[in-house]
Amino acid sequence: MHYFQRLIARVRAWQANRRVPRLIVHPLALGFTPPIHRDVSANGVRFYSVCVSCGSRLNASATLCEDCAQKKSRQARPY
Repeated sequence: MHYFQRLIARVRAWQANRRVPRLIVHPLALGFTPPIHRDVSANGVRFYSVCVSCGSRLNASATLCEDCAQKKSRQARPY
């Protein structure tokens, strides 16, 4: 009898746990850092990053290239 009580308690706890709404955290909300890529050659190692929007190669460690940054920025409103 004790076995069935424990089994029923575990099923009820499982059901109660499933009813709790889960907080879904988007990976970009945690702070996105662009991956740094590298090219290794006989002359040395060259590090670069890639634009998140268009995928173009960037020399600096940035998330957007100049063109994509200009497209995403808002223009100032005339007052």
